[in-house]
This record gives sequence, C-alpha cells and structure tokens, in this order.
Amino acid sequence: MSVLDQQLMIYLKTTDTCQLNCEHCFTNGINGKKGWFDPVATSEFFHKLHKVNPYYSNGNISFHGGEPMLCPIDKMFEIWNNCKHLWPDLFWSVQTNLTYNLTDDRLKVFNEICNKSFGTSWDSNIRWETDKQQQLWKDNVKLLVDDGHEITMMVCLSTDVIKNIEPITILNMAIDLGIAHINFERITNNGNAALNPKIIPLNIDLDKWFLKMWNQSVEHKTYKYINNIFFNSILTSFVYGTHSGCRCRQCEQKIFTINANGSIGGCPNGAVDRTFGTIWDDIIDLMTSEGRMCNISEEAQRPAVCYTCPVYSNCHGDCHQLEIQDNICPAPKSLMIKLQKENDIELYKKFLNGFIGKE
Repeated sequence: MSVLDQQLMIYLKTTDTCQLNCEHCFTNGINGKKGWFDPVATSEFFHKLHKVNPYYSNGNISFHGGEPMLCPIDKMFEIWNNCKHLWPDLFWSVQTNLTYNLTDDRLKVFNEICNKSFGTSWDSNIRWETDKQQQLWKDNVKLLVDDGHEITMMVCLSTDVIKNIEPITILNMAIDLGIAHINFERITNNGNAALNPKIIPLNIDLDKWFLKMWNQSVEHKTYKYINNIFFNSILTSFVYGTHSGCRCRQCEQKIFTINANGSIGGCPNGAVDRTFGTIWDDIIDLMTSEGRMCNISEEAQRPAVCYTCPVYSNCHGDCHQLEIQDNICPAPKSLMIKLQKENDIELYKKFLNGFIGKE
C-alpha cells in the first residue's frame, strides 16, 4: 500500500526568484533565492517516487517559481522528456506571470509541455510597476488565446481588489481576453505578504465580495463564457457532495512542492518555510517524516467552531492556512448560506459544467 494520496500534484520550482516583486508573493519575489533547479537530481526523485506508486492517473506536475520561465528552457525539457512517461495520465503545466517576450523556446514550452493549457496571474496594483508591463501581459495573453491556448487566470484578492473593483469587472475583463478559466485566491501570511499585511483584506469584506460575485455572475450568466474555479470548489458540495480545491483538506497529503534548491514542502504557499525533506531522501522516509506528518495533522484539525457552523457540510473547514479574524472565518459563509437556502441544483450544474470535484 502506498503512503501517498491517490492524487499527485507536484509544484516544481525551476527557480525561487522572479523579475517582478509582488507584495503578496509567498516566495519573496526578486528577493527569492537565485539559481535553477537540478533536472538530473529531480528526475531521479521522480523515478524513485514512481517505484513507490506507479499508478497515479489523476493530478498535475506544474512548473512553478518564482517565475519558472526565467529558467533555461532546455532544463525544463530535460526533466519533461525524462519523466513524462512515468505517469502518462498526469498533465504538465506552467504557472507564469507572462510578463516577458514570448521567444520561440518559451512558446515551445506552452505548445509541447503544456499542450496549450497553463495558468497565469492578474493582480490589481501589486504585480506590475508600469502600464507597459501590464500591457505586455495582456498582449501575450491575447496572442496565446488567438493561437488556441486554454488559459487559467489566477486573481489575488487583495484589499485593493475587494474595496475598489466590482467582481463583474474582473470577470468581464477575463472574458474579453478569451480566458477559459478563472480562480480567485485569498492571501496567506507567507513571504512578501507577511511584510505587507495591509494587502490582506478583512474576512468580513471578503465574505461580502464573494456574495456579490455570485449575484453578479448569476445576473450576467457568466457560466456561459468562463469557468469560475472558485465557484466550482463550493458548488460540488451542493450537487455531488465532494470537496475540491482548498476545501478538500487533503492538500498536505497530495501536494509536494519541490523548491529549486531541492528541498521539499507541501502547499507552495508555505513550502519555503516549512520543508520536510529533500529530493535526495528515501521516498518512504520523506513521506513519513515528522515535518510532513505535522503538516497533515494541522490541516486535518478544524477550529471547534467549524463543527457547529450551519454550512460546515459544504465549507468543510476551508483552507487551513487562512486565519480567523475576530471570530469571522475567511470562508464565503454568506454565499453558502444563500446557496443552501435556494438549493437551485440545476443552476449550480450550469456553473459546474460537468465538473464533479475530481481535480
């Protein structure tokens, strides 16, 4: 029996640094450690992992960072060519800021390794220092969409977004760009965010913003034009009784983040500070290490108040790294109460568009 979860998600950092310096970055932006990952040693790790469990058929291996595309592209192709056959049903992707020139070798990564499906980020007033940088991002997105790429846009929910931008404005912008999927991420207290607490919004404001996003999405029938992954993670519990995304409460069991220096952690948000081993370790020793067991245990524990909450069956405790503020949790509680009351399963299925909670 494998000591691993049946789903495998690996964030493979090609580097820990970046050409940008976002205030919320959990890997410290331009101050992250310089240098590249070792494709030979990392490939050997993957092969060791394959011996322990060769049967993964669900999951993802994603090049990450820092900015992964700063790395020499031949290193990315080296590990992909050496390891893509290990779990042929897993898909490979990249999470990138797309704020650079799309050279032929970089385009080759998107076309061949990612099979024209990958993620990028858009953030208001904390990502780009100039309008020129943001326009470069938009131009790159448009070029790739026109070439048939299926892009997921990640939006960081900063104080600026919550206070100053209507949800439908962001959704319409993504739709106009031809974005296929959109997700909304709440900020955890890691890396640069720990140095910039002002960018982390109040939970009560997040709660109101999520409810507003739902109401605006229903009014404008956004499900016809874009897939909202954040809604997916909520709606599956109402339709199928499954918990996906941060609500699965199994991230520390199925996610492994390989830092560029070869150290390993769980969730990428905390992988810099909470490593529990290295790619050179014995696999069983790594998976049963004290650090990993502590991470899994902490994630499994919910605050006592969760168990008496009226939406617990749908919320499932949400992400364990998000903090309660003045007895107000970070979950979209008002939205889930509304969804419970209305119980419009057919509408929820329209938003899910076939997604049932298996990532």
